[in-house]
Amino acid sequence: MNIEIIFEDQDILIINKPAGLIANRSKTVKELTLQDWLEKKLIKEDFKDWKKLIPANFSEEFGTAEEIFKERLGLVHRLDKNTSGVMVAAKNPGSLVNLLTQFKQRQTSKKYICLVHNKFRVPQGTIRAPLGRSRVDRQKFAVVSNGKPAVTKYKVVNYYLGLNEQGKEKLKDSKKKISVYQGFSLVHCWPKTGRTHQVRVHLKHWKHPLVGDNKYVGKKRAKLDAAWCPRQFLHAAELKFTHPRSGEEVSFEAELAIDLKKVLELLN
Repeated sequence: MNIEIIFEDQDILIINKPAGLIANRSKTVKELTLQDWLEKKLIKEDFKDWKKLIPANFSEEFGTAEEIFKERLGLVHRLDKNTSGVMVAAKNPGSLVNLLTQFKQRQTSKKYICLVHNKFRVPQGTIRAPLGRSRVDRQKFAVVSNGKPAVTKYKVVNYYLGLNEQGKEKLKDSKKKISVYQGFSLVHCWPKTGRTHQVRVHLKHWKHPLVGDNKYVGKKRAKLDAAWCPRQFLHAAELKFTHPRSGEEVSFEAELAIDLKKVLELLN
């Protein structure tokens, strides 16, 4: 697996996850995952001086730091398979439980770049809507009254009227159906909570589904989107957190993926 390493020291590993890579192992996953890659990389590491990184309020209710590290193989958080961008992994048990605590207590900050359908009426704001499993399709998530609280801040950074001539050419015999497109917005999103599919579902709930998101965009637009956008247009651009050892805030960025840059070249 060709995975770009953005930064590395004795405690953390910052990577730019490519689209198409699943983060964690499971019984239903047959392909290699990010955890497999991490296992091979971390097996050579010599863990030293990590116990002082464990937060004072750490509880062993779900296992010791060593047991949690062995189970997660350094994986702190996840990105969906078809989402690219910056991720942090831990290189020892102390940094892992430290970072897990920060994520759980919402002490981290994440910025995503999204291309969505339609033009926002309000260019900047906050989406507050509880999320839970969809009652219609258990593989999806939805806004539900008894769901878990979820908050996403957003800011529109650009607006496109539609596809340019190069983009329309990719649709070929689907040109007559292009009327379903009513412009596109390039948006930055900052999820303040970490619910599964949060950014995707919140944007869809506000009638701005991600371009290329075949799970939430709807059948008609999904077929059209697939002709010119190879995947859901969602990229984790920035991640901020407190370094487990230094105690200082650190920030890491991942440039927009090449395939998504090419998508923007098809818009006007």
